[in-house]
Amino acid sequence: MNMNKRFSILAVTALLISSLSILISCGDDDPKPDPVMVASRIELVSGGSQTAMVEETLENAIEVLVKDQEGNAFEGASVSFGVTEGSVSVASATTNASGKASVTWTLGTSEGTQTLSISGIGDPLNVTATASPKPAIGDFYEGGVIFYLDATGMHGLVCAVTDQSDGAEWGCPGTTTGADGEAIGTGAKNTENIIANCATAGTGADLCANLSLNGYNDWFLPSKDELKEMYINKTTIETTALANNGVTFATGGADDYYWSSTELSNNLAAILLDFEDGGQGNVGKNSLKYVRAIRAF
Repeated sequence: MNMNKRFSILAVTALLISSLSILISCGDDDPKPDPVMVASRIELVSGGSQTAMVEETLENAIEVLVKDQEGNAFEGASVSFGVTEGSVSVASATTNASGKASVTWTLGTSEGTQTLSISGIGDPLNVTATASPKPAIGDFYEGGVIFYLDATGMHGLVCAVTDQSDGAEWGCPGTTTGADGEAIGTGAKNTENIIANCATAGTGADLCANLSLNGYNDWFLPSKDELKEMYINKTTIETTALANNGVTFATGGADDYYWSSTELSNNLAAILLDFEDGGQGNVGKNSLKYVRAIRAF
């Protein structure tokens, strides 16, 4: 083989190797398809470990976050919510642009731990809440002793465990204050009206409205029917009051009456109650009588 032919073969071989390297290099630069993102797991954002009364709706919604396989928020995933008792606001929800979905949870009737199951993506997520018993007449609750509960059994009225005065005026005889509510649920408005139209300090309404007791400052003078309800549950109230550094109601004396916040239409007198026998009457607003504050919950 002559020298020229040998160089030609080597040149062709080098060219082929170079071309192959270029092809391999170009193949490495080809773009690879992006992986398909899918919803892969559910995480709790907020609303876990709450406590509420049985049959009550939790204060805060349960919020979850759905993520894809790379840990990013995933929009458009369907999340299912289920409870063994009680109810949820929706059976399923679709995650928003932030990958989040939420549900409102109303507890069932069983006391103790209740569970909400969240499913549809990856492993199911269980969220628990604690259901406490409904309050009862005579319970020491939210600052005082429960003496009235509404039809739901979750809301009502408590009275203070002590008297706020053993001799306070109703105040402002001759002035119409608009405190004419008699029914249960009107005492707070009566008290507001008295304060707005009678500037006298130390009246029954004033003492209640400015009372701060056991962490609460929204006390008021009970209406005629609220005061009567206190008398109906007098014995139960007194038992709890005495167990919580309180006192019994004043009885046995000629002036052992308690003011209500209910004013008579003649604007000279207001209604009061004798805790000895439950009798209700009226007397001049400048008379000195006992005061026991109440509040709603």
